[in-house]
Amino acid sequence: MYKIHKLLLTMPLAFLAGVSPQAFAGGKAEDIQRLRDLLHPISSLSAQFKQRISDADGFELQVSQGLFEVSQPNKLRWIVEQPMSQQVISDGITLWVYDPDLEQLIIQPFDKDIAATPAILFSGDLDSLDSVYFVERLEKDSFLLTPEEEGSLFRSTEIQFDGDKPSAIVLTDTLGQITRISFTGLKLNPPISADQFVFKIPQGIDIIDNAN
Repeated sequence: MYKIHKLLLTMPLAFLAGVSPQAFAGGKAEDIQRLRDLLHPISSLSAQFKQRISDADGFELQVSQGLFEVSQPNKLRWIVEQPMSQQVISDGITLWVYDPDLEQLIIQPFDKDIAATPAILFSGDLDSLDSVYFVERLEKDSFLLTPEEEGSLFRSTEIQFDGDKPSAIVLTDTLGQITRISFTGLKLNPPISADQFVFKIPQGIDIIDNAN
């Protein structure tokens, strides 16, 4: 299965022990409510992204950039433009991962493993937020999300806001590798055609179909 940490979706473990007495399952009520207040108005989003991946010692492993778009429910486009092009597109039912340089397309279901990643932040399913993550507000409008169940790819997810707009997502995996995704030119609730979230298969490419 394609590793989701290469996408914004596969951004994202073990539940962190040691919950404070003031917190309950899911985190403090005021922290959860503030994050919900910021996410609730977002029905679609479009932005340029820059992704930096560093190892546990801070050594930079990879830098990529491109276009990120989401629309409820569970529709997404993650278009890597540099250094090597790649397209990750989903209509909420099917996920397509296309590597133009390899002329290869992987097709798979948009299943619960993907839905349980930080994609839930933009899916509109905010009722599940505090059951999937333990939410902790850090400073200003920055939130640390720790998965409530074992088996995640990532140990934690931090989402940062600039005003009412998401500005960055920082993912830390179980080995300490850090993926930072920062957004520029972000637009909230732009009209995005549903056709944009259905991949149009080119002729003459190698197709690996795991959807059936």
